[in-house]
Amino acid sequence: MAVKRFTKMEVKTADDLVFGDAKYPVSYGLGMKAGAGFVVPEINFAPRPGAEKNPDTLRREYVDYITKDIMDRAVTLGFPAVQLENEWIFQLGNDPEKFAKPVVAGQKELMKKYHDEYGIMTAIRHTLPDMREAEKGLREGMDKKSSYPEKVIESIEVAAKNGADVLSIESMGGKEMSDYGILHQDIRGWLFGIGYLGSMDMEYMWTKIVDIAKKNKVIAGGDTNCAGANTSMFMAGGYLDKDIPRTFAAVTRCIASARTLVAIECGATGPDKDCGY
Repeated sequence: MAVKRFTKMEVKTADDLVFGDAKYPVSYGLGMKAGAGFVVPEINFAPRPGAEKNPDTLRREYVDYITKDIMDRAVTLGFPAVQLENEWIFQLGNDPEKFAKPVVAGQKELMKKYHDEYGIMTAIRHTLPDMREAEKGLREGMDKKSSYPEKVIESIEVAAKNGADVLSIESMGGKEMSDYGILHQDIRGWLFGIGYLGSMDMEYMWTKIVDIAKKNKVIAGGDTNCAGANTSMFMAGGYLDKDIPRTFAAVTRCIASARTLVAIECGATGPDKDCGY
């Protein structure tokens, strides 16, 4: 598909940047609207250790406990809308047909019951795990041992076909260089890793994600370089932390924004990932 290159700002003034308002609002899920004049909370979660031991226990954890608790609380508090985000754990991505499919379908089925009964607008973002390892190869056919590139694509397809409303990923492209840049405080190395290599990988991945999203009539959300810039910001920490300068970490987040934009250039519409801060 054609890639649209952005060469200027979409808004004319900083005053147009308002929480809850977007130049291009997006409708999706069960009555959900993003950027239509109000802010929607997005709830992130993770299963308890041990729940991943088999598909049945994992489905029970995600659907019967986590999703039900969130929807109960949202309705109890009178929320007009709530969005869930399932950031997949390794087990979901390593065998998506066996582990992830029941979770994705079960969560959406339960959310629909709450939407039908209480009228709450709701949707779920599935953020797929990028298990690719640079030393094994980031493209299909290169990783002969683990087949991680193929598993990432399979995960996207399983999510899109079984109940995801928004597709996202925190891709790893460029991290093999950016980690070195963080440890050595080499901002040029970080710029090359995330700004250049990372952006190339983003275009490769997001043309595929957008195509899958369109085929399944779901939303391609976004990718905000959690693996790179968030690592830098976490290591910078607060005023008592001295691993790397906070100024360095702030600059890495700015660089990562250019990488994030590539998903939009490839056709992603948002809502984007929360790691963009």
